[in-house]
Amino acid sequence: MSDQNLSNQHHDSQEELHTGLKIVSFCFPIVGAILYFVNKDKYPKKAKSACTLALWGFGIGILINIIFTILGGAAAFLGGGY
Repeated sequence: MSDQNLSNQHHDSQEELHTGLKIVSFCFPIVGAILYFVNKDKYPKKAKSACTLALWGFGIGILINIIFTILGGAAAFLGGGY
């Protein structure tokens, strides 16, 4: 391979967010936001990936809270005040 191809492969591998950081960005959206701001100028693909996963994690977290709130209210209502 030529030096340019090796350079492009190295740059592309730097542009990908590591799997562990993807999981952390999803589970802890604040980490994804921090990774976005740290990488937005130098590695835009990495930053976009972190931001997207953080937003998905935040949205799913809200959805889970809504579901548990509804289920908790239903359990209190049906529980008869125990």
